[in-house]
This record gives sequence, structure tokens and C-alpha cells, in this order.
Amino acid sequence: MRRPSPLDFVVTSGIVIMVLAATTARSLLTPLFSSGDEMAHFDYAVQVWHGDLPVFEDGLQVELPWGVRPPVQWTSQHPPLFYVLLAPVVGPLYDSGSPYLAGMSGRMVNTVIAAVLCAAVMWAVRPLCGGRRWLPWIAGLTAASSPWVMGVGSAIYNDNMAALEITVVLGAALRLITLPREGTGVFATRSGMWWVLGIAAVAAASTRFALVPIVAVVFGTLVLRGLLAPGPLPRRSWLLRPVLIGIAMIAATGWFYLRNVRLTGTVAGGHPDWAKANTGRTSPPAPLEVAADPVYWSKLLGIFSPGNTPDGLTLWALLAAPALLGAVLATVLGAASRRGRSAPHGSRTPGAAERPVALAGVAMLAAVSGLLITMQFVYVSAAAGNLFPRYSLPILSVTCLLIAWGLGGLRRAAPLLVLAWSATAWWQIVVFLLGRPRTAARGQAELRPDLALPLVGFAVAAAVVTVAAVLIGVVMTSRPAPGGPGRRARRVAAPA
Repeated sequence: MRRPSPLDFVVTSGIVIMVLAATTARSLLTPLFSSGDEMAHFDYAVQVWHGDLPVFEDGLQVELPWGVRPPVQWTSQHPPLFYVLLAPVVGPLYDSGSPYLAGMSGRMVNTVIAAVLCAAVMWAVRPLCGGRRWLPWIAGLTAASSPWVMGVGSAIYNDNMAALEITVVLGAALRLITLPREGTGVFATRSGMWWVLGIAAVAAASTRFALVPIVAVVFGTLVLRGLLAPGPLPRRSWLLRPVLIGIAMIAATGWFYLRNVRLTGTVAGGHPDWAKANTGRTSPPAPLEVAADPVYWSKLLGIFSPGNTPDGLTLWALLAAPALLGAVLATVLGAASRRGRSAPHGSRTPGAAERPVALAGVAMLAAVSGLLITMQFVYVSAAAGNLFPRYSLPILSVTCLLIAWGLGGLRRAAPLLVLAWSATAWWQIVVFLLGRPRTAARGQAELRPDLALPLVGFAVAAAVVTVAAVLIGVVMTSRPAPGGPGRRARRVAAPA
């Protein structure tokens, strides 16, 4: 296992600081409870603090002087883990008559989760970076430059927590699939990684029902990996351990999903009939119609645009083009690495950190991504739902991994590409934040631009330092060509 370098610390710290600063600034520039979803999530946490669970038809229990109040409690179908985390923070403040402090404190909890999510993306993608130590940094930087990671973090939503749990699940599974030997520490040993996977999987099932099928795909991949190439772990262990984690998920959350069945007739606990009758989407499109409409794709995947329906520069320059290039580079360079690995005697033999991209891990990420997209398209059709980029946050690590390969797969081109991408991404973030209203409208909670604007500058400074550290890491890191020794090694070996 590679020891962290000073640059690892600088990049990670910079990413965490810029997310905390920018997300807090956005929170201070966004009226509290300006969406019905945020008020419903807040109400759920307050009800948990009071020892209750919400019921869809009963509506909200909180009484607030401003904000958008939904007609029903439409977050009641979610399992309660996120709200158990929020309850001791927001509950006492609400009960003491300080709803503004309660709401802003709940937002701060989500801001911290957003920062941890971006750090988790760096950790999760490392096994599929082909020994290019700078690619996880770029992946973390792109995650931290997503307006939707910041947007969810600046409000009371459970999307970032769900994304964090699935990111840890995927990162642990990738290590179990790809790492050829034991390391040291809980995050390197196989037994420790199974514990990390189990805890994250139970947490995912305790946060959102839609995460359970994704975890099931991960378990299926692990079982196949164990049956086909068990390595030092017996085949029965590869089968038994996912089963035990599944039993733990049922034990932790089964009672809640049985409650959903009792109250609504379905495990998911949704109310599609109410949505069709009250949202104007009485004739939703068929799943194939959704899949054929590019607008739905952009609304789901456009995590680098502040708007709900991304287009133009943010969609193509920040997402589509680098992700497509990344898929091509990962495929081509992975094939070159495999050829170098099987070269005749005398050629370089890649170490564990330089092995080719594991096809099983790639297949798992592809299956997880395809499943999530399919579920969202079916949701639009069957439940009269709508799509937002935050619904794709569970595959944030996949998106950022592809973009990292696109920006950093070719080391010589990486500095220019990373610099151009980061400048574009943060230019639109700053423009968006500076364009927010400075005064609250009538009936809205107060805004604090006096605190937010200095934080915007602080976030930009942290982003500049982070990008500079990434560029230094790219330039200073020697990367031998696949299939043979690097230039430096050839110079040393050459006769005088």
C-alpha cells in the first residue's frame, strides 16, 4: 500500500476546505426552506427527535414562519438513518424556538457530508487509476467542483449521504476485487475491507430504498469474482460474507420497509397516484421514450451545471467530452499495460500499483451505472416523477473517474486539460454564487451575503491551491511507458 505523500495531504485538505467554504457560502445565499423538499426533510428530523416517524397523509408537524410548505409529508418513505443523524442537531434548536438556527445547523451537517463525499471519491477510485497517482486527485477535484454536490450540501437533503454510502461500498468492493495482496491497516486488509463494505451497505439500506438494488449488484459481482478467481480466500467465504451482510441489512431496516408495506402497500413506500393527480404529470412517458430523449439524460447527469436542465458548455465541456475521452484512454492505456505485463523476459513487470485496470471492477461500475439510470427512467414513467442531477450522485465516483481519466490519462497533456477544466468549472460556480440575491424576498428567511462573499473568495483560493498541487504532482511524477522501462531507467542502464 502506497504511503500518503505531502501532496496527498495538500490536495485532500484543499478539496475539503473549498467544499466547506463554497457550500457554506451557497447556504448563506439561499433562503432557508425555499423548497418543499428541504422543509419535509427538516420536519422528518424533528419528528424523529420527538420519537415519531412521519406519515405521508398526516403532513408536516413543524410550524415555520417562512418557506415552502409541502401539502403532504413526501419524504416519509425514506428510512430514518439520515434523520437520526440530524435529529440531535436540529431538534433541540427547533424546540427552543430557534427555527433559523435549527435549519442552518442542519445545513451545516450536510455541508460536512459533502466534503467527506469528495474525499471518499478520491479513495474509492484509486484501484482503477492504473498506478497514475494523480488521477484520484483529479477525481476528487471534479467532485468538489460540482454545483450539485454543493447544492445538496447547502440544503437539508439526504442525497449526499446516500452518495457517500454507495461511494464507500464501491470503493471497498473495488479493493476486494482488484487488490492482489494484503496491505496494512483497516483500509488495506481484506477482513477490514469486508467490515467497511458491510457497514456502508447497512447504512445505504438505512438511508434510501433505491440504494438496495445497487448494493445487490455489488454483492453479485463479488460472488462471481470469488467463484471464478477466489485467490487466498475460499469460495465459500466469497459467498457467505455478502449473505451475512445482506442479513444485517434486513435486520437493520426490515422493520421500516414492512411499515412501508403496511402504510402504502409497497416496499418503496411511494405514492405515484397522488403524484399523477397533483403534479400535472398525468400521462408520463414510457421508459423507452425517456431513454430516447436527450433532455432527460442531461437532467439526470448534468451535475456540473447549476441549473436543473443543463446544456451547452457545462454539459459538453465539463462532462460529456472529458468522460468520453476518459473511457477511450482507460481502454487504450489499459490494453497497453496488459501487453507490457505479458512482454518477453527482460521487459518491465508492473507492480501492484501499475497493474492493468481490472475488468471485473469496470464491469461492476458499468452495471451499477446502468442500473441507476434505468431505475430513474422507470421512476419518471411509472411514478410520474421528475429528474434532477442530484439523482445521479450515487454514481459520482464513476462520473469523476471517467473525467479524471479524460483529463489526466495522458500525463503530458494533463496540466493543460486540468487547468482549463478547473478554470471553466469554477468560473461558473463563482458567477452563480455572485449572482445570487443579496436580500431576502418577502416571506423568506434572511440571507447573509456579508458572511457568504468572503467565503466565496476563500473557496476560490483553496481551489487555486488545490489545482496547483495537482499540477505539481502530475509534473513531478515519473510514469514509465507501458511495456518497457522508463526513460530515466534506460539512461541509467545505458553503457557509458
